[in-house]
Amino acid sequence: MMPRQLLRRLRAYQAGQPLPCGEKLRVWLADPVDCLLISFVRMGGESRPWGVAYGSPHEPPTVLTVPEARNRDLVAQMMAQFAPALLRHLRHPDYQPSKPDSAEDLRPLRQVWLANDTHLDMLHQLEYAFARTQHGGAQRPVLNALGRACGWLFRESQRPGQMAVIVAAQALREAYTFPAETIRQQHLGYLLAWLETDGDYAARLTNASQAERQSTSTTLDPQFERAGLDDWVARWGAAARVGEAADMQRWSSRIDTVIREELQRRHDLLVNSLVRLRSDPRAVNQGVATLVRATVQEQWLQYTRLELNRDDELDGPAFFPAAETDRHPAAAASRYLVHQAAAELVEGLLVHDDAELLAEAIAAGDAFQGNIRAAHEASDGRSTRPVWTIQDAANRQLRLRIESRVSVVGFPERHGVITGIRPAGDGTLLIDVELKGRKTDRQPGPGLHAFAPTDARSLVGRSVAFVTRAADEISRTKSRRVWQQQGPGAWLTHAVPGTRFPHPGEEDEAPEPDDALVVDQALRRTREATP
Repeated sequence: MMPRQLLRRLRAYQAGQPLPCGEKLRVWLADPVDCLLISFVRMGGESRPWGVAYGSPHEPPTVLTVPEARNRDLVAQMMAQFAPALLRHLRHPDYQPSKPDSAEDLRPLRQVWLANDTHLDMLHQLEYAFARTQHGGAQRPVLNALGRACGWLFRESQRPGQMAVIVAAQALREAYTFPAETIRQQHLGYLLAWLETDGDYAARLTNASQAERQSTSTTLDPQFERAGLDDWVARWGAAARVGEAADMQRWSSRIDTVIREELQRRHDLLVNSLVRLRSDPRAVNQGVATLVRATVQEQWLQYTRLELNRDDELDGPAFFPAAETDRHPAAAASRYLVHQAAAELVEGLLVHDDAELLAEAIAAGDAFQGNIRAAHEASDGRSTRPVWTIQDAANRQLRLRIESRVSVVGFPERHGVITGIRPAGDGTLLIDVELKGRKTDRQPGPGLHAFAPTDARSLVGRSVAFVTRAADEISRTKSRRVWQQQGPGAWLTHAVPGTRFPHPGEEDEAPEPDDALVVDQALRRTREATP
């Protein structure tokens, strides 16, 4: 935990209630019609769902259950009923009046909301179960499409700054600082009780502790499950073996009633989370709009384009990675660089519209703030080269060095390079920054950016802050170059995708492939085909 995060936690304990974290919200809240809330419940020890609830926040959810979650065919039938709703929500080409042709056809962004990380993990389990299944008969195509969609949602949820998959508990933790242990903050009901309860610390803690006793994960309380459900499932199974339809219906109805109540409660918590975030008086960080555009672009490149079976010169072939690994060297390298670019974009973008994030960056040594001591032009007669000297009085170790690229907070297009760092003699630092971008532009309105960068008379004495400049385009360019099929090593990295790898998810009983043997066979075939 960073020092400033610890300080916020202590202040929340002192206040006895959750406190807003940051000046602005950092999550995009799509319109209700563009939000799909999904909740799962699974049987203890099983990976596939026992029931699912889904729907928009302003309508009662659709709830589907099965009496026996260990019956693969029953679960597949339930998921085949659920699949069209998710595929339509993601604008799958086969579930739209007209096929999307570009990222613009995916606007406005549609979000999937989940209660906590266990529900997110269920998306991964559904990819394992259905993305490459050979079972399901006539329903196999829709099950395969569901598995691929869940796989993309799970992978996209790991990309920094994405706005397509929102985990409600995580969104609340980013929006508020709670006076509670970190591990307890994984429980969505616990967080909402802190926010919705009036009174002092003791009253809020009491209600939060009571809410914590009810499971919000995909797993039911084991004691609750053993108390009645286990027996009812056994009785349903016994009736099914002898074909007693009336008994099957009776026990199935009892199981459905209990699972339905559990799913409804989880759905209600999701709705309350959305209501709480929408009622927050803080504005959304201006940089979030850029993250939304990036998410729409990622959906096109990594999901919709692949469903349309379109290769892309810059982002690779129409290739879906396996559930457990990429099985594609170029894809693995490309996605690593895309995630690196996304992290750099988030870090360098949101800080420009949130003083709390700026304070954290200054404390970490990745930014500095102070008064302009001098402003002059180091021109060589050919171009304008404004240089500002800023006095930094922060008492911390500065991680920025000479040649570090920085940008002006609030005006990221005005960026520059640190050309000098020296002590001022009074315990402060004098930092020289040569501006490289927007060297002559002015922004309308009051403030520092209304003046020309060389207007020393107007600039000296004014406060300015610089932060590390986002270098996301460099990583994004590297990710595209990975797909170039020329250069050292390309014969190896680009040969493996053509190899047919066994996949354990294709058949439940399929053995795990021998990775060393598979790669050896691929290399041998590649060498034979290489002139």
